[in-house]
Amino acid sequence: MKLPFTVGIFSLIILIMLGCRPNTPNRINKEASVSSISKLPENPLEMTPMAVSLQSKAKTMSTLYGNSMASQRLKKGADYASGSVLYLVTWKGKADPDWFGARIPDQVMAVERVSVDSEGQKSYTFFKGPAWHPGLNFKNEERQNIMLSMPLAASPGI
Repeated sequence: MKLPFTVGIFSLIILIMLGCRPNTPNRINKEASVSSISKLPENPLEMTPMAVSLQSKAKTMSTLYGNSMASQRLKKGADYASGSVLYLVTWKGKADPDWFGARIPDQVMAVERVSVDSEGQKSYTFFKGPAWHPGLNFKNEERQNIMLSMPLAASPGI
């Protein structure tokens, strides 16, 4: 009579031990970070995230980041003030190993920058990875307008 009870306790202990092991030790998604940012004027990933865009057909995702001047638009809703700097960072997407059906960022594909000078003039720069050299983009006026008109995320804490 004691054997089934002992086997049950032993099995329970084994299940608890296996169920309590830590997850994958490397939880940082290093592929999604801008690994070589020496060519960029600022690190966009240290700025305020303002909007997110998912392109499911292209399997990419983008985040619009802004400096402190640009993030004032989140509070006030006005146009971007002089001194505003926006970055649109676009990643390739990949399947999330921990969540079935979910996608997470993989490698950074491109970084776009729009800045507003003291006279209100806007300038656009396109950076192509992995060297992050500024490149020419024939659609810069169009891309600049897309970045400036992206609907901003609503956040209660801002």
